[in-house]
Amino acid sequence: MVTTKRTKFPNVMEQFLVLKRAFPRSTGGVQKNRLHWTATLKPSCLSDEYAVRLLYSLEKPPKVFVDSPELLKRGKEPIPHRYPDGSLCLYLPGAQEWEKTLFLAETVVPWIAEWLIHYELWHATGEWHGGGIHPGDFGKHKIEPHSITHGDR
Repeated sequence: MVTTKRTKFPNVMEQFLVLKRAFPRSTGGVQKNRLHWTATLKPSCLSDEYAVRLLYSLEKPPKVFVDSPELLKRGKEPIPHRYPDGSLCLYLPGAQEWEKTLFLAETVVPWIAEWLIHYELWHATGEWHGGGIHPGDFGKHKIEPHSITHGDR
């Protein structure tokens, strides 16, 4: 998928319309300049289907939650690459991976699918293959945007 980077950023209604065009069975809307979007994603032919919820406004970066099925720990091991509120860690804040000039449907939604595949692999093997830095480790590393790895990205 080609990511369209623009100098002018799309407003939340434009973001929602692009999401609906790309995922016609999705639901959601825009209220008070805040986008809420829900869709069912199946990241691979062998994967489960996941109900995901994306929240976005121009003032804050996108937040994504998996509503069902419930994401499960592996024994006592916490699920990697999630924030304390349960939202998914899809990119490194401050590393210029997400900008509001980008379309959610072309960036964040594919990152959700990629995260879900890495979750399934982690659940089966105990090893996170998605690269990146865990949210709890942000203060422990000097972060250089060119030094970040994200699986196949």
